[in-house]
Amino acid sequence: MLAGSILTNALAAVLLFVASGLPIAEHIETLLPPPLQAGLFAAIGWSLYLLSFDTLGVSFTASSLLTWKAASLWVPANLLGVGLWRASRKIDTPLLIPYFILAVTALVHGVRLASGTSVPAARGAGWLMAEAVGQPATALWASLAPSLVRWDIIFSAAALKNLLCAALFGPLVNTVLNFVLYGPMIKQKLDLGKELRSHAVGTAAAAALGGYSNYIGLSDVAIHRKIGGLDRFSCYFAAAVGALFLCAYPLCGAVGHLPTLAVAAICLYVACDFMYDNLVEAARANGLRAGLAAAAVFVACVKMDMLSGLVLGVAGGQLAGWWERRQRAKAA
Repeated sequence: MLAGSILTNALAAVLLFVASGLPIAEHIETLLPPPLQAGLFAAIGWSLYLLSFDTLGVSFTASSLLTWKAASLWVPANLLGVGLWRASRKIDTPLLIPYFILAVTALVHGVRLASGTSVPAARGAGWLMAEAVGQPATALWASLAPSLVRWDIIFSAAALKNLLCAALFGPLVNTVLNFVLYGPMIKQKLDLGKELRSHAVGTAAAAALGGYSNYIGLSDVAIHRKIGGLDRFSCYFAAAVGALFLCAYPLCGAVGHLPTLAVAAICLYVACDFMYDNLVEAARANGLRAGLAAAAVFVACVKMDMLSGLVLGVAGGQLAGWWERRQRAKAA
């Protein structure tokens, strides 16, 4: 995994550097039309929805979902997630998520104490996150042993495809789309080339130092903004908290006391935001045709994979653009 992450970072750094020299900002809607962007964002939302089940330790299959143990976890998680999403549409406060986490944590631990359930037993039942044991950052570098890497697996066709997808939809597509969409969001014009070059340098450093891929994930950005992170100070504060857990690594043990319901519900809440905004709201704003195009990209990404959905979406968008130009030429 570590070797694969290093290769992903190295490939992503090259792609980001190449992208920094392209006129992406001027041609983003030609390369990635709004329906294609909406379909990709909705597919990311679906992946976050599935992540909520992974957080609960529940397999997303009919045979697993219909068992009592699984239903006792995913049903309340879905209800809490949908409730949190609806509340976020009506209550505009940065304290919504912190209050939600505190309330669910207090409720779960209250039930645990009232029922006489121990922390290990609660973890075994899926109530709490898995026990987390922090280690110094140097432990990651010490674990890197080239002789133990299964190069035959890494250079297999399936693994190479996954590495390419990881580089494209992690550091490249997420970063480019975030920077492109940040301008209108913060009402400032960004120097996309400069931002991408700095990101390429950071990604190359992560590859050289053996670190895991770190990029502006859409889910992280959405959650950060939803809880009120709208200025530079909030970013510094989030970075400081991350540095605190990195330096005082025994603090990572606190993760093992978080309820899985809270984490899964937040994943589901962000998933609802992504899918509703990009499949429903986008269709209302841009028309039925654009909504159907976004839904087609979404289905392609979910049924196949993100890379296939992107390729088909780009091809479909270019074909549709060619057809419209041809029709206009005929009409003229």
